Amino acid sequence: AAAAAAGRGEDSSCIMQCDAEMITPMGVARGRLIVTTRAITFQCAGAAATSLHSSSATASTTAPAAPALFTPVYDDDPHLVDAGDGSSSSSSSAAALAGGHEWRWPLDIVYSVQTRRYLLRRSALEIFLLDRSAYFIDLGSQEKRMRVYSAIAGLKPRHSAPMFLEAAGPEALLRKSDLTARWCRREMSNFDYLMALNTLAGRTYNDISQYPVFPWVIADYTSAELDLTKPETFRDLSKPVGALDPARLERIKERFDSFDDPEIPKFHYGSHYSSAGIVLFYLLRLEPFTTLSHQLQGGKFDHADRLFHDVGVTWKGVTSDMSDVKELIPEFFYLPEMFQNVNRVDLGVKQTGVALGDVQLPPWAKDPHDFVAKQRAALESEHVSRNLHLWVELVFGHKQRGRAAEEAHNVFYHLTYEGNVDVEAIQDPVLLKATQDQIANFGQTPSQLLTTQPHPPRLSPDDTFSGSHWLLANPARACKYALAVPGAAGGGHPAAHLAVGPEKMIVLTAGMELVVHRWLPNTPDGASPLPFTFEPAREAGHFAGFLRHLAAGGVGPLGRRRAAADSSAGPVEVPVLLEPQLAAALKAKQAKQPSAFHGGGGGG
Repeated sequence: AAAAAAGRGEDSSCIMQCDAEMITPMGVARGRLIVTTRAITFQCAGAAATSLHSSSATASTTAPAAPALFTPVYDDDPHLVDAGDGSSSSSSSAAALAGGHEWRWPLDIVYSVQTRRYLLRRSALEIFLLDRSAYFIDLGSQEKRMRVYSAIAGLKPRHSAPMFLEAAGPEALLRKSDLTARWCRREMSNFDYLMALNTLAGRTYNDISQYPVFPWVIADYTSAELDLTKPETFRDLSKPVGALDPARLERIKERFDSFDDPEIPKFHYGSHYSSAGIVLFYLLRLEPFTTLSHQLQGGKFDHADRLFHDVGVTWKGVTSDMSDVKELIPEFFYLPEMFQNVNRVDLGVKQTGVALGDVQLPPWAKDPHDFVAKQRAALESEHVSRNLHLWVELVFGHKQRGRAAEEAHNVFYHLTYEGNVDVEAIQDPVLLKATQDQIANFGQTPSQLLTTQPHPPRLSPDDTFSGSHWLLANPARACKYALAVPGAAGGGHPAAHLAVGPEKMIVLTAGMELVVHRWLPNTPDGASPLPFTFEPAREAGHFAGFLRHLAAGGVGPLGRRRAAADSSAGPVEVPVLLEPQLAAALKAKQAKQPSAFHGGGGGG
């Protein structure tokens, strides 16, 4: 209610408005997008939606195929309000797509706005909010999208990340960010890094034809115990799924070399590693994907043996079937419910006579929660950390397209790549529908984030700057270490205050002296008995000299410059107010004799 009130303030004025569509997994809502000085609003027009896998007969020849509107299954949306009065609506998001409602997002809760593709057209935006929700809006053309993006950027939302008109593309955004450097330094997990790359490359939960893509990391689905210390446990991340089996790869190469078509470029794989069908295949047991799968098959489910029923069987298929090269989705690493038939849906009976229920898990998994935990452990393992950049090069990097992709056996059907077809230029309705269906249903390659340079590998734990990984692996050595400090560097006075930075340890002694030691919280090569680098200072600097500098050229009350004092004529009064805790520590330390100086190991 507060957000709605902020969005419809009386002092709000309209900046621009245009026709738009809101894209969700459950359907596409046609309406108008309104940008005001206080909020961004999408007003649903209530136009009928067309089927997920077919275009409307009455749709415009320039409009993409729209998913159908299905049974409401979403929870209440706090940003969904009743059109006209701005009050919160009790209707679900899916029901609101039918019309008569609007979504309102006050600028104060907008965290980021990123450019997106829709059906391989650069025509969409995704709006990210502070409550971690996101909304996908298609504007219909690149020109209209840029107008909306410029209008929002010009308003400078209070909590929004910087919006650069000249750097709104995925590759430019990655260059401006420090994501890759942080991942290399092990400051973020493999999972978080993959999610960040997916987001920058235009993958989103709002459009199942551009769903986030994750790699298969485990290759052992038969052992009773999963050994993450053995390299053979893991999939080869330097190769695409289609190239993992040597025998299949030879057949694929032969087909590639012999392919000759005047209109269609050569390709290794006719199917894709990520598509709407793959998302529905994996998430069959959860809504709204259960309903979407049911609609896809014309009001029934596919044969039970062709549905997702066994992880090991699925892995065998993607490494042997000529037409099956699907990768995974993020839910494999955090959502155990996707492997359980929690809604007791009748999925049919397999040829063995057994009713299809929960997904069959490998022997090393006790239950879905254990399976997901071990999947996540494998993803964050040292083996995957050392090789994940090779997979990133295939999906998001320089091996995604061109000669490098051909050498890596990583070329897909040409309509899966952005820029290979101009949808807006197609005038034939039949050809337009066929092209849209191909793009929507058979996969879209993510936006390329690295076009020329290879992706850097991750640093080893010993080479990381923080040393925190060593500390977690060696908890017994997280203790106090007595550090030898020359007398000249301490003046015989105990430490009163300690400040530790990334390269220096600064000590203020009870004798008002500053001591600067060299300190690196990393793990050395083992020659030192300390789990960090410590080089003590040879002499101390006089804090009194710093105070004299304050008195000579310091700044007085209210920022007024003080007149320079002549310290050679005698003591100079310096008005310094110490922090209460520091002052108390100085008084206490001055009354005691110096004791051994101790430093913390491993940064703590």
